[in-house]
Amino acid sequence: MAYNIVDLINKSIKLATRRKKIYEDIGKEKCDIPSIEIMSKVLAKEIDKTITYYEVLKSEIPIVEFDEIDFYIYDKMSFLIDEFNKKLYVAEIHNVKEYLRFSLDLEKDVQTLLIDLQGRFVKNSSDLKTKTYEILTNMIKNKDINIEVLKRLTK
Repeated sequence: MAYNIVDLINKSIKLATRRKKIYEDIGKEKCDIPSIEIMSKVLAKEIDKTITYYEVLKSEIPIVEFDEIDFYIYDKMSFLIDEFNKKLYVAEIHNVKEYLRFSLDLEKDVQTLLIDLQGRFVKNSSDLKTKTYEILTNMIKNKDINIEVLKRLTK
């Protein structure tokens, strides 16, 4: 069985869904603090946008031929994503500022994971010119946009 970028996108969707659940859980637990409840809804909607972005990427993939990801490399990538997913937790949040810091840190961690995955994909310089590398780059840039928005909100 050959692995390609679609497999990584599917894992990224599962990871985003898990993060959305964390935001929703925080909103439910802190429903006595209206600003946290509202922020949870906003952050969950942002995750929905990310999931939609990933789904659009997947829908465009059959149009282009993708290189297979070596099984050993895919196995390492898959392991990293699964381990990251296991480490996700609902933080203790007392106010919106803490919530935004938690969200910012979480988004930075996801971006770091994507950068790590991209680095593991590259075995030689020709890999830098593949569609898979380009898609991973776009996923990282998308995450960077989310991080910049959260940075502005935390100030």
